Amino acid sequence: MLALNATAAVTVRAEGRACAQLQELKRAFPTASAVGFTRRTAVRPAALREPIWPGTCGRRRWLTSYSRDSGHVEVTLTPYDTHKQALVALAEPAYGSTEHLANGALVRKSSGEVGVDGVMKLSTGVASVYRNVFISSLSIADKPSSVAAQLRLHRATHARVLALQ
Repeated sequence: MLALNATAAVTVRAEGRACAQLQELKRAFPTASAVGFTRRTAVRPAALREPIWPGTCGRRRWLTSYSRDSGHVEVTLTPYDTHKQALVALAEPAYGSTEHLANGALVRKSSGEVGVDGVMKLSTGVASVYRNVFISSLSIADKPSSVAAQLRLHRATHARVLALQ
C-alpha cells in the first residue's frame, strides 16, 4: 500500500482509500527511453476536462508529454476511487472497441482525422484502465505517434502503477 502523508489522509477520508495514491501516481510515468521516446516533459498536475466523471480523486490528473523526432504524444493519468468508476471514463465514444490485455488492463484505441486551426491533421490515441487509474494518450500531427508506440507506453505505465500499490 502507498505511504500516506497528512494531505493524503484527508483525501482518504473524503474520497476513499484508493485516492490516497494521487500524489504517488506522479511517479507512474516511465522514462522516455524506457518506452522508445527521446524526451519526456516534467510531470505536472492538470485540471480535469469535461466531462468529469464521478469518483475522480482530487478533481485533477497528472500530465506529461513524450517526443521523438517529429512525433509527440500527450499522456494523462487520472486516478479514481474505484475500478468501476474508472471504467466510466473508458466508455467515452471517441474510441474503438474494448480489448483486454494480459495484465488485466482494458484498452481502447482511436485514429482518424481532426481539424486543428482549420488544417486537417491525423490523430491517434489510446485510453486504458488499469486498476483504478484511467490513462489517456493522444497524438495529433501530420505524422502522429503510432498506436503501437502509445500501447507500449501504456503497458509500461500499468507496470509502474502496479509497483506503487
